[in-house]
Amino acid sequence: MSDQRRKIPVLLVDRIGYSFYRDRGGRLFLPEDRYSVRLVTSLDHVGEATGKELESVIAVDVYDDRALADAVHHQAGFKGLRADRLVAITERLLLRAAELREELGLPGQTVREALLFRDKVRMKEHLSAHGIRVPEFAPFDEAAALDLLLRTGAVVAKPRLGSGARDIFVLRSRSEIASFAAEQGDRLAEFEVEEFIEGELFHVDSVVQDSKVLAAVAARYIDETTSYTRLRPCRDVAVAPGPRLDALLEFNESVLAAHPGFTGVTHHEMFVRDGEIVFCEIGARAGGGGVIAGFLSRTGVNLDEAVIQAQVEGTVPVPAAPAGYLTGFTVIYADAGVLQQPLTPPDEPWVLECQVLARPGDRLTRPENCNDAVAIVSVRGDSEDEVIQRLDQVGRHMTPVVSSGN
Repeated sequence: MSDQRRKIPVLLVDRIGYSFYRDRGGRLFLPEDRYSVRLVTSLDHVGEATGKELESVIAVDVYDDRALADAVHHQAGFKGLRADRLVAITERLLLRAAELREELGLPGQTVREALLFRDKVRMKEHLSAHGIRVPEFAPFDEAAALDLLLRTGAVVAKPRLGSGARDIFVLRSRSEIASFAAEQGDRLAEFEVEEFIEGELFHVDSVVQDSKVLAAVAARYIDETTSYTRLRPCRDVAVAPGPRLDALLEFNESVLAAHPGFTGVTHHEMFVRDGEIVFCEIGARAGGGGVIAGFLSRTGVNLDEAVIQAQVEGTVPVPAAPAGYLTGFTVIYADAGVLQQPLTPPDEPWVLECQVLARPGDRLTRPENCNDAVAIVSVRGDSEDEVIQRLDQVGRHMTPVVSSGN
């Protein structure tokens, strides 16, 4: 285009497909009149890369570090014009994006800052030093795991850079620790071990400007985030106003205060045990499942758009105070096989969004993490009980029928 040099050149690193960088009405998060987009996308999503704002497109295996770096370096200097920003919104790319920014001398989140939202040891070391209650933890080794086991009764081993509720192990005996260490072998350095907290798991999703929370919505996981391993839905419901919500939001603000200058979006998980709130983990990205749909419905802000605006402009959209109604979502899983019937939600006005991720005839594999869903449905209601009842109605209506045949 003849006026490209008057637009802000943005290098976008993507793994989910370019169709996700617009709202349901088709409005672009990086509009063509303001930005020229240099896209590095995954090979299986290159067909989605269309739009006048796209200046250049390269498709690679985004988890091949060398291939990704080569593509990013090419796009950073496309046609001799240096990119102004490098943007990534998905959790598994945030640390790599920070590394590439530093290689290229681009502004934005640094490796040190990214690690505080990705490395589960670094984030707890940082927050513990700021007086936040975190589980007892250590980089994994058998001695540290045994010491924690003897003092706490059970421990959890999980990847330091993990995502998707994958590879989480609850260990309750010496023999289980020894077996885990033997099975993981050369991977042990990738894990941390921490005190097992027996309590309910909540999350708070926030839009943040300079470490100040502009809007936040708290919710409770009704089911374990590892329910995909049993092919059971994972349901989630927003927390109604009251002392419990106040305590969760206050704890969230204290954690974000430990990240001065941070601007963007956070997904913050925490345990509640006998009234005590204990940090679990925090990510500098939008939550999964139906978090984006619920937050958008109640505040008017799309969390993915807020992540992009924060990385490009250094600001976030100004949200409305959360609406008085509540929202929730259910993530539906299916076993391996061929999907036989369409997945359609109840024809009800309280269904906010239905993401259908599998169609009849699709050959499915057994889910390997909490993101491997066949459908995600978000609903609204006037109380927690009403939201849960509606989620259960969705579950009865959308039970996947899978055949092992062709």
